Amino acid sequence: MLQSILDSATEVLWGRGTIALTLLCGFYFTVCTGFLPITRLTTVLQKTIGSVFSFRSDRENGKGVSPFAAVSTALGGTMGVGNIVGVGAALQLGGAGSIFWMWVGAFFGMMTKYMEVFLAVEFRQRDPDSRALRGGPMYYISKGISGTLGKILAVLFCIFCALASFSSGSMTQTNAIAQSLWESFSLSPTFCAVILTLLCGWVLSGGCDRAVQTCSALVPWMSALYLFGCGVTLFHFRQNIPSAFSQILTQAFSSGGIAGAAGSGVGFFTCVRVGISRGIFTHEAGLGSASIAHACSGADSPVEQGFWGIFEVFCDTILVCTITALSILASGVPLGASGAYQAFCSVMGKTGGRLLGISLSLFAFASVISFCLYGQRCVEYLFGDSRHALFLYRCIFLVGCAAGCFARLPVVFALADLLNACLLLPNLIVLLILSPQIFSATREYCLKGATHLCSSVHSNPVPSSKSYCAQRQSSQRSC
Repeated sequence: MLQSILDSATEVLWGRGTIALTLLCGFYFTVCTGFLPITRLTTVLQKTIGSVFSFRSDRENGKGVSPFAAVSTALGGTMGVGNIVGVGAALQLGGAGSIFWMWVGAFFGMMTKYMEVFLAVEFRQRDPDSRALRGGPMYYISKGISGTLGKILAVLFCIFCALASFSSGSMTQTNAIAQSLWESFSLSPTFCAVILTLLCGWVLSGGCDRAVQTCSALVPWMSALYLFGCGVTLFHFRQNIPSAFSQILTQAFSSGGIAGAAGSGVGFFTCVRVGISRGIFTHEAGLGSASIAHACSGADSPVEQGFWGIFEVFCDTILVCTITALSILASGVPLGASGAYQAFCSVMGKTGGRLLGISLSLFAFASVISFCLYGQRCVEYLFGDSRHALFLYRCIFLVGCAAGCFARLPVVFALADLLNACLLLPNLIVLLILSPQIFSATREYCLKGATHLCSSVHSNPVPSSKSYCAQRQSSQRSC
């Protein structure tokens, strides 16, 4: 009964209008910024992975966490179950062609995520007591849209985001951990529920700093471990990789008869809807939740922190989700949520299953920590510094972590999709309203940023991004 209700609501909210709005907004943002992920690819790479070791920590610069720590926390939230289990489920529900539409959504989602991160940094504020930086959609909605409408939308976002942290960020992730550890190590859901609750409680007791430190430590190692397993699998089935790509491209534009679960036919729109919605579930572009982590960064420039948003979507969906899909399709295992597990086992036996179990558990645990941070920020916005409200939220979150180990995955995923749609629609509207000032600031950065950035347009010496930020801060507001 509950499953059918959630499915019906999801089909309505993730209808043709929502899909079209998502793609058109991303297309609009991409065009108006001059296809920045392509035309400024070198700059994006230099300002992200090229500068990882040049940023100072919070204790060193006294501003906030490093941009890398902020994006690690955001990646901890995005690179979770959706990258492994979600991709397998997408292949089952929408066929191989759904991966192509996942790519399309991710490409245009890069600039959507850029817009969110920019606004989160631009409109953030510093807590007068703790000196911590706080920001996210609730801040740029309430400050960017004046009047009662902005306040109402900000409150609604906080409510939906807090609820999403229980489904997408808690129950979905812990359910996947329990399932994978049962399949890999025969660990009971009860044991997993107890251990996860204790670990999450320990992280939560340390506040934001411990959450960020945990994600910064987990994200690089969990990514390397999982990509190693995928690399071994793809090398073993390397002769099937071209046919896997062929399946993805061929089925993406088929009007019917796409091979889905149990050989059933999947229509074209279902293929598109599954690809877009599952893609958003993984990279979160348009939801705004990940920008809460980016707002904690000590970066001065909202444009340069926005580059990390582009990198985040690329790394999460274009890279990791693609590798997962190719591993499943190339290995020829049955399509479904356990596709990656079966693919690993087909090459490495029980060792492969345990490798995936460990990788998935790390991915999911990082997501749990990140989403708990998002939820706490929303509670703080709604109730101020109320310790009682924050304590109650943490207790409910821990209960959700434990309950997720015993929940039915289809119900949890359906609830997550429903709440994602509730976050997506109002956030995209706000991004459209505030987009002119982002376009203006981006053009200004291109004119006054690093010389090579717009060398084809400008030949005069250009000031550094630091001076650019200082100019913007003096004319507008202090970060």
